[in-house]
Amino acid sequence: KRLRTPHRLLLSGTPIQNDLRELWSLFDFIFPGRLGTLPAFEAEFAVPIKRGGYSNASPMQVQLAYRCSLVLRDLINPY
Repeated sequence: KRLRTPHRLLLSGTPIQNDLRELWSLFDFIFPGRLGTLPAFEAEFAVPIKRGGYSNASPMQVQLAYRCSLVLRDLINPY
């Protein structure tokens, strides 16, 4: 974050496949603040999405995970 530069480049595989905190970390480097702070990101996106992906998740948890993933997708598009 301390790099003062007009452009930042990031090359990666598929971080969202591994852990949403990795996605947050990558975006916080290339677009600081875009996804908020890590604690806020985890509470608003990572935890609900993770809970909704469990096999024993309730229909409400699955729906919440889906809605959170759509909002997150919109935040990171077209990046």
